[in-house]
Amino acid sequence: MERYIWFILACFLAVGCSDENELKPSLADRDWFVIEDSEDPIGHERFLLYEKYGIPVFVNDTIGVEERGVDYYENPVMYYCTLDINYTVGAPVTDNGLQSRKYSLLESSEDQLAGISFLDNYLIPALPENMYFNSILLLDSLYEMRMTGWAVERKDINVYQGALTLAIGQVKSIAKMTPEEQNKHKGLILATLALKQLDEEQLSDFYMVSYDPVKKFSYYQQMVTPSPSAAMPSAKCEVYGFLDYDSRYYAMNEGKDPSQWIYYTLTRANDLEDFVLAYFQYSEKEFKELYADYPLVLEKYEIIKTLMTDFGYM
Repeated sequence: MERYIWFILACFLAVGCSDENELKPSLADRDWFVIEDSEDPIGHERFLLYEKYGIPVFVNDTIGVEERGVDYYENPVMYYCTLDINYTVGAPVTDNGLQSRKYSLLESSEDQLAGISFLDNYLIPALPENMYFNSILLLDSLYEMRMTGWAVERKDINVYQGALTLAIGQVKSIAKMTPEEQNKHKGLILATLALKQLDEEQLSDFYMVSYDPVKKFSYYQQMVTPSPSAAMPSAKCEVYGFLDYDSRYYAMNEGKDPSQWIYYTLTRANDLEDFVLAYFQYSEKEFKELYADYPLVLEKYEIIKTLMTDFGYM
């Protein structure tokens, strides 16, 4: 019996040695995110950007093609490496209202070059040193289909950060912007990225600014009215520490004295978004001059400035 066991083991070893002699490359070790120089103008500019920042930039979601043998009929088998912008690790791709996330590719070489220039001159230099992306994908359009009530509506978005790539949308529109407009648009993208870094614990001081400790009353999602008994008497929203109020009430207050305004204040999320966006779209001097008469607004700004500086945004 023992001889049979040794015989079987010898057969396995022989087969293993035979297979080892016929090993073929797996082709799985190629790094598709390395940008090589090209005679193509777009490819060359992408290579220069990669050399400068170490971030691969793509203008197509197919980032590489490779021939991998032939099929039964001797036709070449082609492998296409594509970027899935929705791919994430350890988190769902969709939330309760999101039905899908879609995009269209840039077709014009002029728009592609303009997108690369925008990254080089505005966006990448403004990113914190410790912020890294596997790649950046420049897109014509980038949008989400969201359920609102009983209907599904399209919502255009400027940027989406996935595990494989940072997708930048609306590049065709960016290509038509003036330098000042591109600088403002950079702020929109940076604000979106910065908002993802914030958590509730970091924001407790920010939210407490719009809170009356004496009355133990939060200013969020409250009604402002001219009524003598109102908890929040009519006044500009900046008095309560907000940069804006519910847009459904703009027309109602148009032309009226602020002492007669009626509106609802913002949610915490909308208030935070306003201040983070303002941080990136105004210089500190501009912001403080604009809201010099509103101490609660200035207090919130200082908190956001500290958080953004700690993250590495300047």
